[in-house]
Amino acid sequence: MKIRFLLVFLLCASINLQAQQLNVGIRLQKTQQMYWENGISSQYSFANFKPNRLFVGFDFVTSRLGTAMGSNALKQDSYIFSGSWYFFKNKPYHLIGRLNTGYLKTDLENDIFDELPSSAFLLAPELGLTYSPEKLPIALNLGLGYYLSMQEENKSPGTLQPLYYHLTLYYKLFNQEK
Repeated sequence: MKIRFLLVFLLCASINLQAQQLNVGIRLQKTQQMYWENGISSQYSFANFKPNRLFVGFDFVTSRLGTAMGSNALKQDSYIFSGSWYFFKNKPYHLIGRLNTGYLKTDLENDIFDELPSSAFLLAPELGLTYSPEKLPIALNLGLGYYLSMQEENKSPGTLQPLYYHLTLYYKLFNQEK
């Protein structure tokens, strides 16, 4: 259901709005004192509304491609939607303010853990820095975020720790200059 919603959203956005820039890439994320999570990331900027300043994005990060690969660490998946504002528009580097929201699902694997919380809604403000050379179709993004607790104590998975940081390498699929 979530994948269908995302595909419909992206299809409607691509039909109705002309994109200024589309970035896709890989994301390496570490939760402080917990798991490495890796995944994919995408960002989309619109040509007719704050081009190259306002981006909407989607990230999928999972411990299955990180700490849980080849170990007995818990497998968890995060689906994150974001809105980002890029400062210093005409420079190769940008300070970024970002607000993330999404959903975390942890696979506890054994039936004896069924009563433990295994999912949570996510809300996280984030600060970041991006370097995007003018001559290359890549961008390097560093970010530091903090998950705000949206649930009562002991109602979210124990693997959800507040502080995280990430490194994302984007490839610009298209970049239309005005």
